[in-house]
Amino acid sequence: MKRILIFALALLLPSAFAEISHSPNEVSEGEKFTAWIDAEEDVKSVTFYVCTLEDPHTCYKPETMERNDSVNGRFQFTYEVKSNDYPGYKYELEKNDSSVEKIPASEYSYYEGMEVEKMEDSYYFKVNVKVDKSSEDSSLSTLSFLSCLILITTISFIGRR
Repeated sequence: MKRILIFALALLLPSAFAEISHSPNEVSEGEKFTAWIDAEEDVKSVTFYVCTLEDPHTCYKPETMERNDSVNGRFQFTYEVKSNDYPGYKYELEKNDSSVEKIPASEYSYYEGMEVEKMEDSYYFKVNVKVDKSSEDSSLSTLSFLSCLILITTISFIGRR
């Protein structure tokens, strides 16, 4: 029984110390999302990168935050979604020994509740974009207009015979 408890704690502790997430999970143009990462004591700075994950791929100027600017090791960044923007983000953690860790590490890494996408040689956390319902509605009205036009044309041809 003790082994099961120790195993469960071993699985839960890393996730409690290394939380990575963003809020809200779904955004649209003009909205902001906030991404955060909790870092260990050996991390001296975090650089936050945002890129558009769909064509045309665009990457924006990265933001760097020093440990002194973090709140208890939580590094927090805010990004405003632009027009035709399908944002994804990643982190580079610079450690005290001058090594750099990239998060996410790969598209096969598991980060609870987060989707990882590959763009070129890098991996990004995907931020979901709300679907604009007005574009769907306009295609439906075009379809019904075409249906009416075809129906009127068919009736006029039948009336001629």
